[in-house]
Amino acid sequence: MIYFLTLVLAFCSIVYELLLGQTLSAFLGNTVLRYSVTIGLYMMSLGIGSMIAEGRFVARPAVALLRIEVLLTLFGGSSVVLLFFVDSVGASELVLSVIAHSLIVVIGVLSGFEIPLLIALKNLNADYRDNAIIGVNYLGAFLGTMAFAFVLYPNVGLIPTAFIIALLNAIVGMLLLRQKKHVSESDLPHFRGMFVVVSSLALALVYYLVMADHISELVLQAYLK
Repeated sequence: MIYFLTLVLAFCSIVYELLLGQTLSAFLGNTVLRYSVTIGLYMMSLGIGSMIAEGRFVARPAVALLRIEVLLTLFGGSSVVLLFFVDSVGASELVLSVIAHSLIVVIGVLSGFEIPLLIALKNLNADYRDNAIIGVNYLGAFLGTMAFAFVLYPNVGLIPTAFIIALLNAIVGMLLLRQKKHVSESDLPHFRGMFVVVSSLALALVYYLVMADHISELVLQAYLK
């Protein structure tokens, strides 16, 4: 389970960043610059997230990881639509760039929290190895880049892809229910409440995916105005 969660979360994380890089390229041009800055900021933010994930935060890995998945589902799933909305209201390129790069950093920092939390969960189960989790994380990132380049972007599109990846984050959050045995009694009400939130988000994302063509059309019309 830990390896599977690691693979999926790394996959989601890199796809979010590629979505933002491609969206910035569409709005501001200069694809090489946009992707270079996006990946650079992402790597820096991963490091920041990993460094500040310590203390009580890591001591409650199941609760903290569920909270992170809720936030990533919200930020990642809404990121592309948000940028199209900002552009549609006539925001300047500077404002659009600041918002987009803020999203890159936020998603990167949140993603940076995940490996320390997954390792902390692993430490509750002695049959896992830290280096294996890190290796699976790199594999998930590789699969994410390949899937985005060859499947998701050319065949699915930006907005539906954002919804799909956010749904994967939400599903990971729901799977964390299996880690309830590692949650203290005092944290159980919060853990259950977050589980309800992430389950509700998953249902909303399923609906958005059903309506993805309509949503994409509305966003495209706003972009072309």
